[in-house]
Amino acid sequence: MHALKEWAFGLIQQYGMAGLFGVAFIESSFFPVPPDVLVIALLLAPDAPSPFWVATVCTIGSVLGAGLGWVIGAYGGYPLLRRMFKADKIEAVERLYTRYGVYTIFIAAFTPIPYKVFTVASGVFRYNMLTMMGVSVVGRGARFFAVAYLVHWFGDAVVKQFDRALLVGTALFLVGAGVYIYYRTRYSKVKRLARQMVQNESTGE
Repeated sequence: MHALKEWAFGLIQQYGMAGLFGVAFIESSFFPVPPDVLVIALLLAPDAPSPFWVATVCTIGSVLGAGLGWVIGAYGGYPLLRRMFKADKIEAVERLYTRYGVYTIFIAAFTPIPYKVFTVASGVFRYNMLTMMGVSVVGRGARFFAVAYLVHWFGDAVVKQFDRALLVGTALFLVGAGVYIYYRTRYSKVKRLARQMVQNESTGE
């Protein structure tokens, strides 16, 4: 984090908010450095802009970059998957992605899970691009606004505890998401079973 912080300060001094937008855009499809580092660097600078605008610019850049990731996946990703995995495994992943796509994208957008993998996968499996970007607005926005205002309120103390807080927050979020998906799936099964029972009674079976 210290090395990334120093690099981010140098980039911010050169390009400011434009640098943040650019990194957020390319990070959503192939760049490895998370834009959170630039958000922190901008807000710790002496002439720091508003955390609202920093988070907004970062979110817009990231979501637009997700569209690029989708295009990369749609027009170049599937042949790459076929080289790396067997057809039956690709089909299994596609079924899971289709069933839990919204939850998968949101979790990747909000947590440290590599977001670019899922933006590209959305294109590979032809998941609805607008839905993917809409979910990304919520997930990416929640993440960047949380980081921006935490840094604005608590300053450098957030940076010192950033890794630990991110790990704990991610773990709690994933547990909560898992419980929600489990009970939602179970509820859907019970609902289908009840509907079948009603139909059987109406037909006399």
